[in-house]
Amino acid sequence: MAAKKMRSDTTQTPSMGSEVVGSTEYYDIDKNHTCQVSLSKSSSTETKKHIFRVSEATLRLASSVLARMVDPRSPWRKENDEHGNLTILLHDDDPEALEILFKFMHFQKEQVPKSLGLKKIFQLALVCDKYDCVDIAKPLINEFAMDLKEAEAQKFWDGFYQYSFRYQPEDEEDVEEEIGNGLHGSDKPAIAKMLLYVSFVFNLNGVFPLAYRTYLMIWQPKAKSEDADEVVEGPTCLPDRLYHHFMAEWEEKRTGVVKAVNDLIKGYTFGLVYSNPSRCKMYGGCTICDISIYGSFIRRLHYKGIFPVKEKSDALSLYELSERIKAVEIGHYWDEHRTICYPHNRCLKIFVKELVENVEIAIQGKKIGLEEFKASLGTKRKLFVLKEDDEDCEVKEEDEGDY
Repeated sequence: MAAKKMRSDTTQTPSMGSEVVGSTEYYDIDKNHTCQVSLSKSSSTETKKHIFRVSEATLRLASSVLARMVDPRSPWRKENDEHGNLTILLHDDDPEALEILFKFMHFQKEQVPKSLGLKKIFQLALVCDKYDCVDIAKPLINEFAMDLKEAEAQKFWDGFYQYSFRYQPEDEEDVEEEIGNGLHGSDKPAIAKMLLYVSFVFNLNGVFPLAYRTYLMIWQPKAKSEDADEVVEGPTCLPDRLYHHFMAEWEEKRTGVVKAVNDLIKGYTFGLVYSNPSRCKMYGGCTICDISIYGSFIRRLHYKGIFPVKEKSDALSLYELSERIKAVEIGHYWDEHRTICYPHNRCLKIFVKELVENVEIAIQGKKIGLEEFKASLGTKRKLFVLKEDDEDCEVKEEDEGDY
């Protein structure tokens, strides 16, 4: 049975209940509105304004963040319309996701689409998390969770590990157009990141562990290994503590893989330089195995572009780095008489077994459950508070703490 695919994006048109006047689109969420939410959305060609007419009391009850924004004493920038209604200003949100959120706040579930694509679900998760009103979207979560059901199976994620590793596109808009709305686009890291974030925000326990493990393995830190360390940026859409946990675990696993390779090289180097007893498992005085395995191993690492492994691994995902190492095939050794000398099969098998086992140990997955993860790490939320004397609406960060 073919996997269920989610609908693709269509050209955005004014939604039901909205009215377009010039470059401004109005959404009458509450006909007896006492508040307006103004969202400016800029593109390469124009800046469009979205005005959501809502109930101030509803915002106060539904969202602790929006409640602060409508508070007259808050530092958020606000203004009044010609009728004296309060207008609060938002930036950088998706208008369709905001419309869905506001309709849920005003008990208008029947006006919300029955099916949403992954990208729209991701954008909805962003606004729900940003304004601390995840529970508001729960009636919809139960419906769209079925569209994400296939992501609860390891079989779905297996295809992500055969990806061609073209990461970090320069134009983020191209990424969104390429992946569309579905779970089966070609930009696997972007899909994995969105599923990771959506499952974290909306408590999709069956998806989160698989999404976390997959994204941890296929995420690539740099475009090129010679790029400066400052360019490395993890999944920044994630809450702080999940982000730092992700980065720390990735660094721990990468260090383990590098150590597995370098320890083997160091052991053979020490033996060859200082003439310690041979590592050959067949004969004590045999040096062919040492020389052949040592030289061939380094040479094959060169062929695969990962020697020295520490410096060359910066632009590789954990999956690709580990697969390149495990795919190394030890060859033969030419002596001074141009005679081909092969290591003993037993010595070769032991070396390869030790290499593969150490790499597997370094990248092995830790069992992670969403509820346990949240309970142990918590989530630190960032609030962006406008400076009262700043006309350009620059923001400063303020920690609200854990929730």
